[in-house]
Order: sequence, then C-alpha cells, then structure tokens
Amino acid sequence: MSALPCPHLSISLHTAAILTGRSVRTWQRRIEEGLVPRLGDGVRALVPFEAVQQSMEGVPGEAANAWSAQDVQTLVRADQGEALAQAQMGSQFALLALRGAAPATPPAPGHDAGRIAHYFLERAAEQAQADAMHWLGLLYAAGLGPADDASDADNNAMALMWIAKAAAHGHAIARQQLAALLPNLSNLPNLPAGGQA
Repeated sequence: MSALPCPHLSISLHTAAILTGRSVRTWQRRIEEGLVPRLGDGVRALVPFEAVQQSMEGVPGEAANAWSAQDVQTLVRADQGEALAQAQMGSQFALLALRGAAPATPPAPGHDAGRIAHYFLERAAEQAQADAMHWLGLLYAAGLGPADDASDADNNAMALMWIAKAAAHGHAIARQQLAALLPNLSNLPNLPAGGQA
C-alpha cells in the first residue's frame, strides 16, 4: 500500500461503509475490537482514511489505490457535507461506473462505483448542485440506477427527471439535452448557470 499523504484525515463511519462495502456495524465492531482507532468529537465517530484505504485494497479499477492528497481532501469535505465536493467525488465514481458499464467481469461485492457515485451525487443534488443532478441523469440513462431490478423504463424516467432538474437549475448541457429530447418544449426558463429554481 502506498503511504497516505495526510494520515490525520478522517471520515465518518457511513462514508467508510459506502466506500468499502462493509456495514457501519462492521466498522463499529472493528473500532470496539481496537483494530481501527476511533476518532471524532464525541458526537460523531470517525475513522482514519488510511484504515478505509487498507480495506479497499484489492478493489478492481482505479478507486482503491489512486487517491491523491487532493482526492482525500475532497473526500473529507464531501463527507462533511460540502455540495461541490460531493459532486466532485460523485462525478469521479460516476466516470468509473460509466467506463465499466458493461464489464467483462463483475466488480467485487461491495465495491460498486455506481453505488458510491449515487451516494455522493444524491447528497449534492439535495443541496441543488446542478452538476450532481446532471451526473445522476447520466448514470440512470446508462442503466446504472441504484436498484438492481429497475426496468429500462424506470431508469429512463429517472434520467429524464434528473436532467430536467439540472436544466431547471441552469446546467447548460442539461438544457441542451432536454431541448433535444423534447423539441416542442420552447420556453425553458432562462436561469443563470448554477442558479436556483
């Protein structure tokens, strides 16, 4: 394993669980057994990113071992609720998911880039982050919704919904895509880029 550039950085148990595919309870048990140090402010349990990175070893693709110092900083900010950082993390995992949309071999259980992308993008979209909404639309359009049993029609409907929401929040590419999908829709509101509906 490569040395972690900033070993003092930590993330929540929930984010650790999403990244590794291990449950929050497993992370709690590892803390109780002394296998992972518990960090935090007494209110919220945190784990060092280095422990999470060790748990991700063996994950196929770039996600496990290509964490730069900037990526880790962005992850920490995303974990703390910063919408732009959540959108950035989500988009990185969305790209991994979209590149492997039809993999020859399925990813290891618990290490699903699409699931991780949805986790971060949905949180950013809840804060009206238009790029996150657009990425969610792209994931659904590629058939990469979080529900394994979703039909193509369900994924297409969700894709259209997220692209429409992104367009309504001023996302220029989403506006063009929506106009191409619905050519009779002539009066899209003129919102500034990144604007609020």
